[in-house]
Amino acid sequence: MNIAANPVLSHTQILGIDISKGWFDVFLHPAAVKERFDNTPVGIRKLIRWLRSASVEIAVMEATGGLEMPLFNALQLAGYPVARINPRWIRDFAKATGRSAKTDQQDARLIAMYGAVMQPVPSRANDHKAETFKSLCARRRQILHMKNQELNRQQQTQDRFLGQMIRQTIAFLDKQLTAVAAMIDTMIQQNADWLRRREIIVSIPGFAATTARTLIADLPELGTISNKQAAALVGVAPINRDSGKQQGYRAIGGGRAGVRRVLYMATMGAATRNNRRLNAIYKRLLAAGKKPKVAIVAIMRKIIVILNTMIRTNQTWRADQASSALT
Repeated sequence: MNIAANPVLSHTQILGIDISKGWFDVFLHPAAVKERFDNTPVGIRKLIRWLRSASVEIAVMEATGGLEMPLFNALQLAGYPVARINPRWIRDFAKATGRSAKTDQQDARLIAMYGAVMQPVPSRANDHKAETFKSLCARRRQILHMKNQELNRQQQTQDRFLGQMIRQTIAFLDKQLTAVAAMIDTMIQQNADWLRRREIIVSIPGFAATTARTLIADLPELGTISNKQAAALVGVAPINRDSGKQQGYRAIGGGRAGVRRVLYMATMGAATRNNRRLNAIYKRLLAAGKKPKVAIVAIMRKIIVILNTMIRTNQTWRADQASSALT
C-alpha cells in the first residue's frame, strides 16, 4: 500500500514490527496500514523508504535473540527511535486484551497497539563492542553449564573409557573458559567506562569479577536510570497482588532473570560471609522473622539501588554511606 496517499499518516504513528526469518510484517497505528518486507538488506531499505511519508513516533519490535538486530540497527541509523520488548510482555498484553488469533500481520498490529498503550522507552543505540562483550559473557555461562553437566556425568559413570572421555571434555571446556575470560577482561581493560564500572562493583565486599561482568553486559543502564527503574529491570521490585480488602503475598518477578540469579548468589555470599555491614542487616532481618531467601531478596533490592547511585556518582563502596541506604 502506498502510505503517501493516506492522509491519516500526517498524524504521529506507532510502528509495530513482527519479525521472522524470511520476512517481517509492519503495522502503523492508528492509520491501520500494513505491509510485508523480505528480511534482507534490500527489504530493510525498502521499509525505510516506505516510511518516509509517515510521521513515526517510535518503532516497536520483540527482542528475538538477535534476529531483529539488522533491522533494529538500520532503523536507528535512519533516525527512528526503536524499542525492543520482551516477547513475554507482548504475550501478556495479548491475553489482557483478549486476543488469541495468531498471524504475523495480527502480531504486528498487536505490537503497535502495545506501543501506543504502554509507551515503551526507546532502547539504547546498539554498540557492536557491547554486543560482542555480552555474547562472550553469555558464552562463558554456557560453557560453565556444560562443564557442570560433564562433572555430574563423571560422578555417575563407572566405565573407565567413558570417564577418560569426560575428563578430556572437561579439560577442553576449561581451556575455553580461560580463553573467554581473557577476552572479556581484555575488553574491559580497553574500555574506560567498563573498567570504572568494574572497580565500583567489586569495591563492594563480597562482589567479584563474575558479578561485575554480568552487570556490565546485561545491565548497562545502571547509573543512568532511577532507582525504581533499576529494581524493576533486575526484577527485585515487589509486585502487589491485592484485590479489594484482601492483600496478597508480595513477590518479585519479571526483569532480567540472568542478572537476578547472579546478583542473588553474590548478595547471598556477601550477606552471609564477606560483608560485615550486609551480614548485620541479614541477621537483623532473620531475627525479625524473615525467611532467609526473603531477607536476601530484600538486601538485593537495596544493593541494586546503591550500585545505581554509586555508578551515577562515580563512587566506590563506603560502608558509612551505604549504611543510611541499607536501613
